[in-house]
Amino acid sequence: MKGGCIALIGASQPLGARIEKGLLEAGADVVPVDDRTGARRVDVRHEPNGIVAIASGSPAAIRAQARVVTAVARALGPNVRLVHVGSMTVYGGREGVVDEAAPPPADLGPYAAAHLEAERTAREHPNHVILRPGCEYGPGCPTWSERIASLLRAGLLGDLGAAGDGICNLLFIDDLIDAIDRSLREPGAGGGTFNLAMRSPPTWNEYLVRYALTLRAVPARRIGARRLRLETRILAAPRRALEMATRRFGVLQNLAAPAVTASLIEACGRRITLDVTRAETHLGLRWTSLETGLSRTVTSS
Repeated sequence: MKGGCIALIGASQPLGARIEKGLLEAGADVVPVDDRTGARRVDVRHEPNGIVAIASGSPAAIRAQARVVTAVARALGPNVRLVHVGSMTVYGGREGVVDEAAPPPADLGPYAAAHLEAERTAREHPNHVILRPGCEYGPGCPTWSERIASLLRAGLLGDLGAAGDGICNLLFIDDLIDAIDRSLREPGAGGGTFNLAMRSPPTWNEYLVRYALTLRAVPARRIGARRLRLETRILAAPRRALEMATRRFGVLQNLAAPAVTASLIEACGRRITLDVTRAETHLGLRWTSLETGLSRTVTSS
């Protein structure tokens, strides 16, 4: 990636900011693009020869960003490679082993539907690559590492019993950045769609317990169905309110445990496994082991 100049759309969101950091560390010249206006940084040294769009945030934000992607791609021309980083949520409630050819189900919620629309917009660009990551974890990953760590330390997550028997399609953040790099450089990747997650992923229970052990947040608690109902149906709303207040005013942040949301517990029970054969075959990707990924996550925190 060294020497390349990339127009990056989506760096205003936490995942996009983490990817920007990784791209810079990999030697790329990153040109942030405003998610709303499409304006590029004024001190551009080179014309971008690649576009990376990180679709994240609310459904409205994802749709607004897609319009910016269209404008930037048109301005840079049809030969510039566009790498769209979306989400596995486009598979909706599907279960079992799912590859990229699986048609989108009819039961998509607003967030997944926005991701699917953003994918369709990206495909309008002649030279595109679509990436569908699983759960991005690692140093600086707010959703599937930092938030989960806070919940484990607070004793609000652990072994969830039957509620945690779903498949955790983990993707180490360095592997995602490697996938973006290869998608920009690999000529044969153009027009392709690729699932991204470690092969033979753990269950959510396995991830949570192993993460707790690595954090030394032990013993990992067994969280029963009654406790989960209490957290998701009654305590989630006040916990979210307290979390927002501490973030806004910058006080007592270490005392405000995150909420255990119904969407998180629903994800922990889903038995979907991403088929990553295409990413391995066409992009040459190899995956960081869970042991290594967790160790790097905790060591860097």
